[in-house]
Amino acid sequence: MYRLAYVSTSHTHLSAEDMQDVLESAIRNNKKAGVSGTLLFNGMNFLQILEGPEEEVERIYTRICEDSRHNHVVTIFRESGARRCFEKSPMTLNTVSSKVGALPDGLTLSSDIDLFIPASLPSHLRGMIYSFNTMRG
Repeated sequence: MYRLAYVSTSHTHLSAEDMQDVLESAIRNNKKAGVSGTLLFNGMNFLQILEGPEEEVERIYTRICEDSRHNHVVTIFRESGARRCFEKSPMTLNTVSSKVGALPDGLTLSSDIDLFIPASLPSHLRGMIYSFNTMRG
């Protein structure tokens, strides 16, 4: 199991429809590739963790880096893991800021990140998500 995490900055203000498009595209592409993960958005920045077969994760990440909806993409880490942390869905999308605006169906707004991160998440990933949660857009 291969895992990759990155952060990026939203290029423009993203509407609820834009966020829905991001989620639907991620679910569709990840499902085909056998990739799962989570995407957090704080109104300005994204944090995404992808996991699955290395070749597929890297292929999806290359496409993500070319997406014009964000810029300043920075890889946080690449690592191997014993098992998936986000196995329940090809992609979940959560917001950690009330400044995001109207939310589409399937998008969660929560300041309690413990509600949407798996209890089995390794401590270094949990710490990264908690740190991101303090960066309110």
